[in-house]
Amino acid sequence: MNHRPVWPDATAVHAALAPTDALLAERRALYQMGAELFVPGQEKPVGERLDNPLFRFRVGEALAGRASFDPTVEDDLDDVVTDLWSGPLRLRVATDAKARDLLGEVLRIIHALSVSQGPPPRPLTEADGAPFDEALLMVTAGLMTAHRVSPRLAADLLPHTGLLVVLDPATSGGLISASSRFFPGLILIDAPKNPFDVAEALIHEGAHQKFFDLAITHDFLGADIAEDRRFSPSWSGADWPLDQAIAAFHAYACLAQFAEDVARVGETGSLGPNSLLPSAREREAEIGAWLLDVEETLEADARWFLRTFLQEDTDLPEPESATAPEGRYALDPLLRVTRMASTGRILLARPGSPPELHWLASGATDVVDRLTAAPVSAAELEPAQVAALAALVDRSLAYPVPGSAPDGLQADVDA
Repeated sequence: MNHRPVWPDATAVHAALAPTDALLAERRALYQMGAELFVPGQEKPVGERLDNPLFRFRVGEALAGRASFDPTVEDDLDDVVTDLWSGPLRLRVATDAKARDLLGEVLRIIHALSVSQGPPPRPLTEADGAPFDEALLMVTAGLMTAHRVSPRLAADLLPHTGLLVVLDPATSGGLISASSRFFPGLILIDAPKNPFDVAEALIHEGAHQKFFDLAITHDFLGADIAEDRRFSPSWSGADWPLDQAIAAFHAYACLAQFAEDVARVGETGSLGPNSLLPSAREREAEIGAWLLDVEETLEADARWFLRTFLQEDTDLPEPESATAPEGRYALDPLLRVTRMASTGRILLARPGSPPELHWLASGATDVVDRLTAAPVSAAELEPAQVAALAALVDRSLAYPVPGSAPDGLQADVDA
């Protein structure tokens, strides 16, 4: 499978599912809606706050029902970061000494979740003097290298990164680079020695950040993810659950494309000794073959994503058209509705403990509008709209209007 003469452009695959600007807008809308559900009437979070990994962690934990959301927590990053630029690409890097205090709990949580030994790592900051200055110069060079070697891929992935933290090598435990789905947008790297190490880390972890955003805004992994489907890569003794396997598949696909760009500019010899680029395409293919064997456990968008990257047939059998039971339906009046101008998709949010968030395709817009205005029955809708109504009913987002059931059913209820 890894001997295909041509592999698809990752940026084109991403854009076919969700252009970068649209994907970022949808992800920000989700976190904004989440915060509003927990603190009604408060000023809406905007701008940098919606991209802040610390803020996103707190909203995510509250949405998952694992913690309450406290709007008074101070997690602003502006005073502890330096913005690095390469053309239009920006990378926020933790630099100020105060970052140690602000990020201490973050690193403790990530360290605990990784089941690593010893104390958690600490950030390398301006307080560390020359070692930090050297690291920041290397990060700057790495950002410029990623942009120079693979401008389209870098521009596609880096906007999903909210913060880069360089770790003190005396405390990093040999980590090269890492992301945590609990702190989406955050990238950790060890103090780099080579610009290509930084460039590769930005592509690798940027791919994970892009995947995180796709997974929370599209149909990738269901709530009842198959825990018994686990992947053991041939190159290590790891044991990955399904969600980690498809995230790794995507990262290796992006790394393989970056490897081709590095080869194209004749700089393969500049790669560091721990580079994953030489084996990226082979690993993508190995993980992809396993995922194809278990693709029934993936949601529709993830199956399309997988098959498109592997250049497999994406014309999968259509599921049987769903239909709503007879009767008239109205939209749950507690729902909050956000419409995305760029895509026409709809985000529905229902307050609760925890609250619920649901994405609807653009084709559901007319149905939502009609349900908002007055009760509607399936008989009044076009076939595609009936499927949208059925999906709303299935998720309990639309409910039958009392007295609208068929006569026979109503008679049974009244008997």
